Amino acid sequence: MRYLCVLVATLAGASAQTTAAAPAAPPDAVAAPKPTPVPTPVPTPEPTPEPTPAPIVPARGQCEALQTLFEKTRGASWQNNTGWMTTHVSCCKWHGITCDAEGFITKIELPFNKLAGVLPDDIGGLARLENLQLDHNSISGTLPRAWDSLAALEYVFLGGTFISGTIPPEYGSLKRMVNWDLGVTSISGTLPESVIGKGGLHYVNVALTQVSGTIPHKFFKNPLDYVNFGRTSLSGTISDAIGKLDQLDHFYMEHTAVSGTLPDSIKGARRLYDLDLEGARLSGTLPPELGEMTRLDYVHFGKCVGISGTIPQTIAGLTRVDYIDLESTKVSGTIPPEMGYLHGIDFLYMEETQISGTIPPQMGKLEQLDILYLDDTKISGTIPKEIGGMNGLDFLYLGGTKISGTIPREIKELELDSLHVGRSELSGTLPPELAKLDALDYINFGRTKMTGTLPPELKKLKNLDYLYLDGSLISGTLPEEWNDLEELDILCLNATKISGTLPPKYYKMRRLDFMYIEENALSGTIPPQYGKLEAIDFLSFDNTRLSGTIPPEMGKLDRLKDLDLDFTRISGTIPPELGDCDNFYELDLDSTFLSGTIPDSFAKFDNLFDLEMDHTQISGTLPKVFDKMARLSLLYVHDTPISGTLPHGIGKWDNVEELNFKNTPISGTLPSGFTTLDHLEHFDVSSTRISGVLPRAMGNMNDLKKFMASSSSVSGFLPSELGHIGKLEWLSASYTPISGTLPKKLEQAGDLEHINLHSMQLSGTLPPEWGRLKHLEKLSLYGNKISGSLPIGLLERMRDLKSCELTKATTDALEWNTNHFYCAADVHETFASYPAACVPLQYQICAADYWIAQLAGAAVGTLLVLGLLVFCAKKARDNYIRKRSKLLNEVTSTSATVLSDLSDRKAGAPVVIVDGKSMGLAKATDSSDPRHCDE
Repeated sequence: MRYLCVLVATLAGASAQTTAAAPAAPPDAVAAPKPTPVPTPVPTPEPTPEPTPAPIVPARGQCEALQTLFEKTRGASWQNNTGWMTTHVSCCKWHGITCDAEGFITKIELPFNKLAGVLPDDIGGLARLENLQLDHNSISGTLPRAWDSLAALEYVFLGGTFISGTIPPEYGSLKRMVNWDLGVTSISGTLPESVIGKGGLHYVNVALTQVSGTIPHKFFKNPLDYVNFGRTSLSGTISDAIGKLDQLDHFYMEHTAVSGTLPDSIKGARRLYDLDLEGARLSGTLPPELGEMTRLDYVHFGKCVGISGTIPQTIAGLTRVDYIDLESTKVSGTIPPEMGYLHGIDFLYMEETQISGTIPPQMGKLEQLDILYLDDTKISGTIPKEIGGMNGLDFLYLGGTKISGTIPREIKELELDSLHVGRSELSGTLPPELAKLDALDYINFGRTKMTGTLPPELKKLKNLDYLYLDGSLISGTLPEEWNDLEELDILCLNATKISGTLPPKYYKMRRLDFMYIEENALSGTIPPQYGKLEAIDFLSFDNTRLSGTIPPEMGKLDRLKDLDLDFTRISGTIPPELGDCDNFYELDLDSTFLSGTIPDSFAKFDNLFDLEMDHTQISGTLPKVFDKMARLSLLYVHDTPISGTLPHGIGKWDNVEELNFKNTPISGTLPSGFTTLDHLEHFDVSSTRISGVLPRAMGNMNDLKKFMASSSSVSGFLPSELGHIGKLEWLSASYTPISGTLPKKLEQAGDLEHINLHSMQLSGTLPPEWGRLKHLEKLSLYGNKISGSLPIGLLERMRDLKSCELTKATTDALEWNTNHFYCAADVHETFASYPAACVPLQYQICAADYWIAQLAGAAVGTLLVLGLLVFCAKKARDNYIRKRSKLLNEVTSTSATVLSDLSDRKAGAPVVIVDGKSMGLAKATDSSDPRHCDE
C-alpha cells in the first residue's frame, strides 16, 4: 500500500507540471488538435522483502519427549494432531507446540483435544517449558514426580481431567510457578505447604476435587488474584492476611469445611470482585466493612447456617454489586432501607432466613432487580405499591411469609415471569390485572386466604405454564375460557371450594402434564374428550363428587402415568381399554363404587408401581398377569370380594414393599416365594382364609416391619427366627391356631412396638429376655395357656409400654383358657417402677396373690395372738387349779383339827382358817379397841 501511494502521488505531480507548462490559448482561437500525450511510465518500486527467519532447529531431546506424549495419550485419536509425528516437519511446528529461538520447547497447549492416557515422565526433561496446558482431556494417572525438574514452569492447566493421587511435595522446587489449575479432577490428599505456600502464586484452582486438610497459613502470603477451593473438604479458617491481598479479585470457598468468622481485615482486598462462601461453616455476623469493598459484584453467603446478625446499613456502599445471596442463614432483623441504593443489583436471595419486618418502599427504586426471593422468612405487612417501580423484576417470591393484604394493582407495571405468594396471609380476590402480565409463566397462590372466583381473563396469559391455587378459598366453577391456555403444564386446584363440572374443552390444553383437582365439590362425570389430553402424565380427581364410569377413551392416554380416582363416586367396571395406558406408574381406584373383575389387559402394566383397589366391589381372582408385574411396589386389595389364591409369582416382585389382602376371601397357603421378598415392609393377610405354617426363612426378610395374620388360618408355631428381623415393628397373629411357646429370641427384634398374640394356643412362660424390647408399646397375650411367674424386671424396662394385656376377664368362648400368672415374692415392691399402663397389671395378675398373702398374714397374726391368749389362759387356769388343789389338800388335812377346835368354841364364835391353821375370834365388844383382837 505504501508503494501504491507513492506511485499515485508521482503520477499526479507529473500531470500538474505538464498543465502548467502549456501556454493559455486566446479566447477566439481554435486550438489545433494535439496528439494525446503518452505519459512517461513510472516504474513501480519493488517491495523490500522481509527477511525469512531461519528455521528453528529443535534442541536435542525435545522431540523425543513429545513423541512419548503422543504415544501415551493416543495421539492418533486427537481432535487436532496436525504435523505430529511427521518427519519432514520440525516438532516446533507441530500443533500446540511453541519453541524459543534456540529450539527449546516453552509451551505445550493442547486443551480440549481428546487426549486419553497418562502423563509421561519425559515431559520433565523439557527444561525451558513455561506453559503446560492439557486441561479438559481424558488424561488419568498421577502427577509425575519427575516433573519437579521443570525449573522454568510457570503455568499448569490440568483441570477437567481424570488426574488422581496427591500433589507431590517435591513440586515445591518449582520456584517460578504462578498458576496451578487442577480443578474438577480426582486429586486428593492435602495441599503441601512446600507447594502452596512458597510465596509466588497468583492463581490456584483445586475446586471440585477430593483435596482435604487445612489451608496452610502461608498460603495467604502469596500475591494471589484468583483462589478457588470450592466444593472440597478443605478446612481451617480464613486468615487475617487476606486483607493484604490487594490484587485478589476472585475468592471461592463454597461448600467447604472452612470455619470461623470472616475477618474484618477483608476490607483490604479492595479489588475483590467475586466472593463466594456458600455452604461453608462460617459463623459470626456480616462485617460492616463489606460496604467498603466497592468493586464487589458477587456476594454469596447462602447456606452458611452459622452466619447470623443483621444486614449492615453500610451495604449501601456496594454500588456495583449485582448478586447478593443470604439464603438459609440465620441473618435476622429488618431489610435496611439503604438497600434501595443498590441500583445495579439484579439478584437478591434472602429466603429461609430470620429476616422480619416489612418490605421497605425504597426497594421500589431497584429498577434493574430481576429476582427477589423472600420466601419462608418472617416478612410481614403488605406488598408496597412502590413495587411497581421495579420495572425489570421477573421473579417475585414471597411464599411462606406473613405478608397480608391484597395484591396491589401496581403489579401490572412489572414484567413478571414468576409470582409466588403461596403459604402467605394474602387475601382478597385474584386481581384481573394479572392478565396484563403477558410474560407470566408461573402463578402460585396456594394455601392463602384468597377468595372469589377464577378470573376468565387469565386466558390471556398465553405463556402460563404453572398455576397453583391449592388450599385457598377460591370458589366457583372452572372457567371454560381457560381452554385457551395451550401452554399450561400444571393445573393444581386441590382443597379449594371449586364446584361444578369438568369443562370438556379443556382437552385443548395440548401441553397439560399435571391436572390436580382433588378434595373439592367437583361433580359430574369425566368428559370422554379428556382422552385427547395427549401430554397428560398425572390426572387426579380423588376426594371429589365425580360419578359415572371411567371413559374407555382414557385408554388413548399413552403418556398417562398416574390416575387417582379414590374416594369418588365412580362406578361401573374397569374398562379393558385402560390397559393400553402401558406407562402406568400408579393407579388409585380405592374407595369407589367400581365392581366387576380385574381386566386381563393389565398384563401390559410392566411399569406399574402402585395399585390400590381396596374398599371396592371388585371381585374375581387376582389374574395370572400379576406374576409379570416385576416393578410392583404396593398392592392394596383389602376389604374387597376378591378371592382365589395369592399369585404364585409373588416371589418375582423384587421391588414390592407393601402387600395388603386383609378382609378378603383369599385362601390357599403362603406362597413359597414369600420369604424372598427382600424389600417387603408390610404384609397383611388378616381375616383371610390363608393357611399354612410360618416358615423359618422369614428371618431373612430384613426389611419387614409389619406382619399381620390375625383371624387367618395360619398355624404351626412362632419361629424363633422372627428375632432376626431387625426392623420388625408389628407382629400380629391373634385368633389363629398357632401353638408352641413364646420365642426367647424375639428380644433381638429391638424395634418391636406392637405384639398382638392373644387368643391363640400358646403355652409355656413369659420369657424374661423380652425385657430388652425397650420400644414396645403394646403387649397383648391374653387368652392363651401361658403360666408361671411374672419375671421381675421384665416390664420395668419397657418404658414406652402403653398397653399391657397379659390376662383379661372375658366370657368369649375362645378365651376360656386364660393365662395364669403368679407373682414372685418381692414383685409388689417393683410396681412403683412400672410404666403407667402396667400398674393395673398388679390387680389383674397379682391382686389375688397379694390380698391372699395379706389376709393370710393377718390370719396368722390373729391365730398367734389367739394361741398366745389360749396358752396364757390355759397357763393361768393350770396354775389356778394347782393352787386350788394344794389348798384343798391342806384343808382336808386340817379338817380334824378344825372340828376339834370348833367343839371347844362357844357357840357363835367365828372360825378363820389362815395357812391351814384355825383362829378363833372373841366376841366383839368394842370394835374400835385393838386389844380385843386376839393373835
